[in-house]
Amino acid sequence: MYLSEEQKQIIKYVKAGFTNIEIAEELGYSPDTIKKKLCFLYRFFNVKGRANLVTKAIRHSL
Repeated sequence: MYLSEEQKQIIKYVKAGFTNIEIAEELGYSPDTIKKKLCFLYRFFNVKGRANLVTKAIRHSL
């Protein structure tokens, strides 16, 4: 499984409870860009929603 450092960072922020707006501010993107990046991660892990993404990420030691 390959994820970029940025994708891992986004997952880390989601696990910490950050909103899309907060993640965008931290990474210097717009909230819409973060939403698109999260949609990619949902497809990558074959999940729906933040909670399921976090669960899968923990299972994969991310």
